[in-house]
Amino acid sequence: MPRTFKATLALIATLGILVIFTVITLVQNHQMSSQFVEMNRSLNELDRTMSNINRQMERGLAVTATGQAGGGDRYAEALNDPDNLLAAPKDQLIYPDAVPGGTLRRLLASDPAGFNWLVENSVDVMEIQTYVHESFARLDFEDPDSYVPQLAYKATANEDMTEYTIHLREGVYWHIPGVDLSDPRYEWLRERQELTAEDAAYYFEMALHPEVQAAHVANYVEDIEEVEVLDRYTFRVTWSRPLYHSLSTTLTGYPLPKWLYTRDRDGNEYDEEMVASEFNDHWTNDYPVGTGPYVFDGFRAGDRVSLEINEDYWGELPPIENIEYRIIPDPEAGWAQVLSERIDFLPNLAPPRYRSEILEGRSDSPFEAGELEYEVIDRFAYHYIGWNADTELFEDQKVRKAMTLAFNREGIIENTMHGLGVLQDGPYYWDHPANNPDIEPLPFDLDRAAELLDEAGWEDTTGDGIRNKEIDGEMHEFEFTLTAYNRPAVRSWTSIYSEDLRRIGIRMTSDPVDWALMQRRMEEKQFDAFTGGWGLAWQIDLYQIWHSSQADIPRGSNRVGFRHDEADEIIEELRETFDEDRRIELLHRFHEIVHEEQPYSFFYAPQDTFVWNPRLENVVFQRIRPQHYSLPWYIQE
Repeated sequence: MPRTFKATLALIATLGILVIFTVITLVQNHQMSSQFVEMNRSLNELDRTMSNINRQMERGLAVTATGQAGGGDRYAEALNDPDNLLAAPKDQLIYPDAVPGGTLRRLLASDPAGFNWLVENSVDVMEIQTYVHESFARLDFEDPDSYVPQLAYKATANEDMTEYTIHLREGVYWHIPGVDLSDPRYEWLRERQELTAEDAAYYFEMALHPEVQAAHVANYVEDIEEVEVLDRYTFRVTWSRPLYHSLSTTLTGYPLPKWLYTRDRDGNEYDEEMVASEFNDHWTNDYPVGTGPYVFDGFRAGDRVSLEINEDYWGELPPIENIEYRIIPDPEAGWAQVLSERIDFLPNLAPPRYRSEILEGRSDSPFEAGELEYEVIDRFAYHYIGWNADTELFEDQKVRKAMTLAFNREGIIENTMHGLGVLQDGPYYWDHPANNPDIEPLPFDLDRAAELLDEAGWEDTTGDGIRNKEIDGEMHEFEFTLTAYNRPAVRSWTSIYSEDLRRIGIRMTSDPVDWALMQRRMEEKQFDAFTGGWGLAWQIDLYQIWHSSQADIPRGSNRVGFRHDEADEIIEELRETFDEDRRIELLHRFHEIVHEEQPYSFFYAPQDTFVWNPRLENVVFQRIRPQHYSLPWYIQE
């Protein structure tokens, strides 16, 4: 055998041995690398857990059996005090076996209008606030009739519920605003500021101030007689008379950083007469601060809102380190983003996608393949069309009733929305005890709607197919613009509604606009009608939305101009009535009045399809708002 051939065989054999050895080495290295990564993750988890425990021990806190930061002996003992209005939580916000770390990428449908917690009145801003800031107490998610500690650990009241004494936790610190701290002008912001009773009192002071643009809150606090700071961590709120809503208004209030809002960018104090006017558009509105588990990290219009974990949080840290709200107005774009794993959680799958991906159950659907998960949730809210009763078109109750009769609500829910909603027939959530069971929703009845319009004097006297009426010597045609939220589902059902109205001689033009413009038009009452929605509270107070006094105030919530003497009397009596049987009686009668008057065409309580990436674990939803609260969730990569 030639020597060269033997050498070649030897070389091949050697190379083969080297390849085998290399493969074995790579496998071992990969295993060691995986073990190292897992070990490193475990060490990080242990480090974070120990840091959490150390912070709690430093502040005298102890974790209760419910998994919430309950406080040291003083805080725990306070919950056993029979006079304490706060109870130990029944819900569990932090899952005990949660894996820490990761970024949760969520979706917002539009840019938030602003981040002043007191001035802004939108669901998106309130949701972000629940992560960045906290109230004195909150409702228990498992038992929404019970208040549990948050920034306060104890609250007591006198016998007639006109005087509340609130005891705040010690060692709670405000976030540092997200300014450029290397800039010498912000040197005064570098040191952490502790939450005090002065900050708590400042909330009520601003809410009560006539120059502060918080009409949605002002009507709740207007009967407060005095707010006293008793010591660094204790304050007292005194009401002028016993009111049913005084308990919730006091306990669910939240502090505002007085040390921040009373100063300009350079830390100079405003003159006292300037404080309220500066508050509405304060320079820190772009850098909102709070005391909560997440710190506001930034906002880029049309892009995202970013939150990061608050390592100095007084309580037990949630497992997820960062939350990013991606701003995606188009539902189809949102679907594409969750499908491509660019976002993790979609709060509302569009009805057409619900039909094609879930109801029809395509074999290649990501839900069938286990690539995505979903759950259909009853949202504690309702949608409606609001009629401007201060216009000549909709001042007549017969006309408003006709508009509801011409609105094929059940047909739209069933066919256009594929059943994702429950018909709403009044001002309370359909499944709330306040609903009057004797009230039947108005049916879809174009003939009866036409009769009512005739009775109201709106007839087609010119033969052009559009109704008209002489008002103050001038002939007016029945045509109006519906200011509508610019979403595909809304555009779809408003088109159906427009066609039905045309059949009875009404010309409706839909004007789809983004949320910021829509909110401005509603607040300034620049509309004929609008598509609206309310997120609801478990405790009912009708004053903000329905009392006549709220119809003419700037940025008020009685946008449709509803005015009714008996309704006002009921609303006022409800505020002073503590007997639950009498309250139900009054609430039922109010439901009857609203049903008769039809200031809204109540539409539906939404059933939203929440969609998420399976890497999210322990995805649970709450009965009351915020229903998709992510503190119990964690990310399993």
